[in-house]
Amino acid sequence: MNAWQNVDAPCGRVRTYVDGNVIRARGIRYARAQRFAHPVDEPPVDFIDGDEPGPANPQRRRDPNAGMTFDQLGGLPTSEDCLRVSVTTPLSAADHSSSLPVLVWIHGGAYVAGAGDAEIYDPHTLVEEQNIIVVSVTYRLGVLGYLGTGSSEHSNLGLLDQISALRWVQRNVAAFGGDPGNVTIAGQSAGADACAHLMIAEATDDLFHRVILASAPLGLAGGTEPMNWAMAKVAEKIDPESSVDEILAAQEEVHRAALVGGLHAGMCFGVHYGDYPLPAKSETDDAWSRAARRYDVLMTRTEREIAFFAGFVPAFRRLHSRRLTSPMLESLISGITSAVYTRASKEFYDRHRMAGGQGTRLLIVSRGDGSFFDAAHSGDLPLLFPGDVWHDSFLDYGAATAIAGPELRRIWGRFAGTGELPRVLVPGLIDILG
Repeated sequence: MNAWQNVDAPCGRVRTYVDGNVIRARGIRYARAQRFAHPVDEPPVDFIDGDEPGPANPQRRRDPNAGMTFDQLGGLPTSEDCLRVSVTTPLSAADHSSSLPVLVWIHGGAYVAGAGDAEIYDPHTLVEEQNIIVVSVTYRLGVLGYLGTGSSEHSNLGLLDQISALRWVQRNVAAFGGDPGNVTIAGQSAGADACAHLMIAEATDDLFHRVILASAPLGLAGGTEPMNWAMAKVAEKIDPESSVDEILAAQEEVHRAALVGGLHAGMCFGVHYGDYPLPAKSETDDAWSRAARRYDVLMTRTEREIAFFAGFVPAFRRLHSRRLTSPMLESLISGITSAVYTRASKEFYDRHRMAGGQGTRLLIVSRGDGSFFDAAHSGDLPLLFPGDVWHDSFLDYGAATAIAGPELRRIWGRFAGTGELPRVLVPGLIDILG
């Protein structure tokens, strides 16, 4: 990236950089936060150099899939001072006089891993093809973002970070050529869970207008009171002045306590109902019903979500290593996929439509190579964010990427641009479920 130009935005003068057919401004601070404290929106500054990606929230750098894939963060540094957004715009918007649709990307990673600027979420192709602006958000994770020392004021900090980032978008995206009145929030896995809860969070009115939920593990919500209690009891022992390494070690201990939650322990860090800005669990159905008419929703999932986790869930790993892929392992994959993803997502969708909301559900069914990891969780990411980083991954779609990728990106781009919901299936890739 050599060519650059300055953008005069409310946040300050931002130096952006040309990268092929897109323009990037990375690592822009949207807020600051003390440890275990609410974020404070960043005031305007004189100058921001958007050349470097923002750091990731501190996290364990290990591959949860038992060596079968890649380091999710690549070369990104980590820091508690991680509240950053990055803006990627089409080169055609270089004069910033346009008013393009905006997609705000909230990454997944079970609320303990990932970053908005991770290479696996590079929006270059999505932006170039669909002529939209993508804003990628990095937020706090794990103990630092959702639990603290177990007190209610330490809950939902990562969600509050995301709301702060959405306020930044409303104030600043027009300067980059985006339309603040046409904002779609999108997330995959834990990021989709976050987007669903942003729909019912306080202080989000008029911050976004459409929602994409990809592989939202909504079946892990609710029924978590014993797990949350066990986690909070361990978290009480955390010294707020501990080093980052000590915090991450304590997070491991908290996670072990969460194992009483069974399947829920798979995403034990996350939103807490009844703590600001979320309603009590008993009120969420009504809250989502009230929100339905305000937001069009596109929901997607993969056919064999749980196959992704075969590398590190002991029961799956034993069966997979013995090559017992059918029928025993397939039955296990189907059952847990239904419990975590399918049933709760169908209930969410049905409630949304019955309350007057518009929406569509998509099922990503195959990449066509007969792989055990075909149509697994995260299998849509290489299609949405293609790049060399996927080539050594078990999620690589290979030659099918050139066919399936543009179709899925087109669906996302049209929905973000106009709210158009897909009604025609894509043979061999997508079934329309609703």
